[in-house]
Amino acid sequence: MYKKCSTEASASRQRQLEQGLLAAMSARRYEEISVSDLCADMGVPRKSFYRYFSGKEGALHALIDHTLQEFEIQYIPTLIAERQSFIHGVACFFQFWQQKKTLLDALARSGLSGVLIERSIIYAVKGAMESGQFLLPEHRHMKTEAVTFGICGLMSMVVRWHHDGYSMDVDSMAKLATKLMTQPLFDEHV
Repeated sequence: MYKKCSTEASASRQRQLEQGLLAAMSARRYEEISVSDLCADMGVPRKSFYRYFSGKEGALHALIDHTLQEFEIQYIPTLIAERQSFIHGVACFFQFWQQKKTLLDALARSGLSGVLIERSIIYAVKGAMESGQFLLPEHRHMKTEAVTFGICGLMSMVVRWHHDGYSMDVDSMAKLATKLMTQPLFDEHV
């Protein structure tokens, strides 16, 4: 678990600790990093770390959640205000994650890409429950399942794309993801 910060100074300090974890994970596997090592690397007392996080896992969850929040803040208002197409929004999503290569590298190195997918689902479902505006009224009862299905698919594509060294360009990934999300995969009559 991690603390929801109430002041900008507190939030900034928490982000610094998260970035310290990312820097450590860029050099070593997650399992090899202790809170003591992390605090020593950053020159902060353990007490400061525990002011924000219940443990190393809390810091990892905060790092991922705040990265997801960064996408939401950076792209969603513009996409809505400019009434951008679905495919444009998906392209922005892939572009954002391509820019987060350091995080994706660190997670992959430690075998934690699944944590990214899991945290993405939790984050997206929570947001969908709060907004409730992206599905047709007759489909609102399926909201959790629809969001889980969609974000799991998108994040799995991001992880695979990263694993493959970004072998396709952003627009090609967006076209593929949009096709998978909007068109039937199988002929119903077969």
